[in-house]
Amino acid sequence: MLLLFLVASTNNVHVTAFTPSITSSTRSRVVVLHHCDGHEPTLTGRDRRSRFDSYAPFTDDGRVGFYGEIGRSDGRIQPCHHDEVSAAPQPQLPTSGSSSSVTAITLAAPPPKRYGIGSWKKSSDSPSSSSSTTTLPALHRRPIVAGNWKLNPSTRGEAITLLKLLAANFINHRNDNNNYGLASSTLPEVVIFPPLPYLSDAIQILAGSGIQVGAQTAGPNEKGAYTGEIAPSMLVSSGVSHILLGHSERRTLFGETNEYINMVLRKCLDIPSVKVILCIGESLSEYENGLLETVIDEQLRGCLANVDAKYLLSDRIILAYEPVWAIGTGLTATPSQAQYAHEVIRASLAKYYGSEEVASAVRIQYGGSVTPESMEALMSERDVDGALVGGASLNADSFTRIFDVAVLVANKKKQATAPLPRELVAMEVLPTKNALGESPIWSDRDQALYWVSATEGEVWRWNLIDPPYRRVMNTAVGCIGLRSRIDHALVIAAESAILTTTMASSAANGILSDFASGPRFLAHRPDHMSTTRPNDGRVDRYGNFVVGMYNQYHRAGATEGANNAGLYRLNARTLRWEMILDETYKFRVSNCICFSGDGTKMYFGDTPTRKVYVFDYSPDGPLRNRRLVWTMPPSMSGAPDGAQVDAGGKLWIAITGGRKVVQLDPGSGVVECIVHVGDANPTSLTFGGRDLDELFITTRASPNGGGIWRVKMPYGVRGLPEPEFQA
Repeated sequence: MLLLFLVASTNNVHVTAFTPSITSSTRSRVVVLHHCDGHEPTLTGRDRRSRFDSYAPFTDDGRVGFYGEIGRSDGRIQPCHHDEVSAAPQPQLPTSGSSSSVTAITLAAPPPKRYGIGSWKKSSDSPSSSSSTTTLPALHRRPIVAGNWKLNPSTRGEAITLLKLLAANFINHRNDNNNYGLASSTLPEVVIFPPLPYLSDAIQILAGSGIQVGAQTAGPNEKGAYTGEIAPSMLVSSGVSHILLGHSERRTLFGETNEYINMVLRKCLDIPSVKVILCIGESLSEYENGLLETVIDEQLRGCLANVDAKYLLSDRIILAYEPVWAIGTGLTATPSQAQYAHEVIRASLAKYYGSEEVASAVRIQYGGSVTPESMEALMSERDVDGALVGGASLNADSFTRIFDVAVLVANKKKQATAPLPRELVAMEVLPTKNALGESPIWSDRDQALYWVSATEGEVWRWNLIDPPYRRVMNTAVGCIGLRSRIDHALVIAAESAILTTTMASSAANGILSDFASGPRFLAHRPDHMSTTRPNDGRVDRYGNFVVGMYNQYHRAGATEGANNAGLYRLNARTLRWEMILDETYKFRVSNCICFSGDGTKMYFGDTPTRKVYVFDYSPDGPLRNRRLVWTMPPSMSGAPDGAQVDAGGKLWIAITGGRKVVQLDPGSGVVECIVHVGDANPTSLTFGGRDLDELFITTRASPNGGGIWRVKMPYGVRGLPEPEFQA
């Protein structure tokens, strides 16, 4: 099936073809949608605008809007009401009691839908070309990496050295990589279990590193004549966050039974702040005799007797599967063996508690000669949620590498388990052929869109009704902002200075007079190095103009690759520049500058790094507390360019070189929506239109594009009014 989109623009008509993935059983129909914003002799400008606003009514099931037309087999076109393209029926999920084991749920793929301009869909709406069923992803569980030091090292001095190395590694990692692109709630949890005499040193030295400290065992008594015993309450009051119970060495060497472990476990659960890692696993002879399921079921029933399911659902109990034959032997279960054992554990839990939810929620580590080399394959399995590390935890670099692998796999799992992003298709509505369209902003006051063609030194204005017009500045322009109290007034970050001008014109040809006759000087540019110029920028929520610089030779020349650009704020009251990013933090290409709705957060990206950060923002001081929001995945081409925040706090980023715009949840780093921009290279974006529910995208001329693209947002998605520079 081929979807054809016709766009009537100011001067030309563009035809875009889009071929979705469909099955052979799909009825052969062509859906054609007319974009009604061009010149139509029977419609006035405002009629065209009104018709555009309603050209694709949105429905939750992605049905085509009222202005769709369906091609018939005889070649004629007939009007199509949106109900003619029916929604796919909702599949019926099996009940939780339909299976005793925890397996992936498969659904029959729904019939493919047809989508009009601006209509939206989820990728899962279209069946895979290689399969007729869709597998639901695994429930996301936070990974956990734990290091069991056992009876090591021999002296306190050695322990302190190891602790300091671990602290340095993890503090530097967290500062340099800023949570690795994962939200703090999904970043792998890290715990070490030193011998009892080293607990206080560990708690003190590891403070602030992100590594928690646990105890290797505890006793079932609170106090009394129990020489050599240690109570859970004593450990927790000393700063311990986790207690390890049921390790195979405690079972085999010290005779701890399931009943004894159950007594200690219930005593630990009486203390609200502590978590328990409960170890289970079979010996080599038990494994070879096919007793894995029997041993696991017996250990779980004995250790969890009279333990309420709420403790597993609330993450108070974490399980560690440790095949006894793999502990200290150098042997490691294959990933498939580990996965099978974890499936057995979940099935046993589901049976014991009568709840698939409990089985799916609990985290299960693998423990048994884990190394940095074996970690990735093990953790890549669906039901392996981390590792209980033995010997490798006594080497700071090895343990850090194991954690790094856990982060890598967690990122992959997060992407795999996140809902597939919905997709929109933008259309070119104004073929301006700008060499480098940038910095689009929408004025509620003027009901007009402004943007620049940066290298051509042009500033453009369009009211969505009449043809657009431009003002030629005779200097490169980085970005623009609205100026308060004056209709059509802008503040302009040009290559040589900060200017101000108005964009009102009655000229017959729509072209304003040049630089000398209109714009006036407002302030000097923020720095005067010949190797830099203003690039991305926006007015903050307090009325100041924030401008990031650009290394003009970052691709070639004497300063290729040099981080020599800075980030500045033009104070609206004093018209003085303030450096808002530390002098030691330089970059190459400023982009993604935009602000949260309350003005307390600023987003920023140095484009060549393909990373986007967020800072705490105040109008009276520098940027603080840098955190990584998103690192573009290696599979995604291009790099982040201009960005904007919507009214719901989601971040929209133009991916230059990637022919798309992505909507990002800045809290989780998950891409929730993708806007396709044909063969054009998007550079920046903004929300506009009467209700701020249209996304306008600027593009560069190479290889295709240079025009303005537009797409209607799904119901409920809107932008925020653009602030005005208060000078």
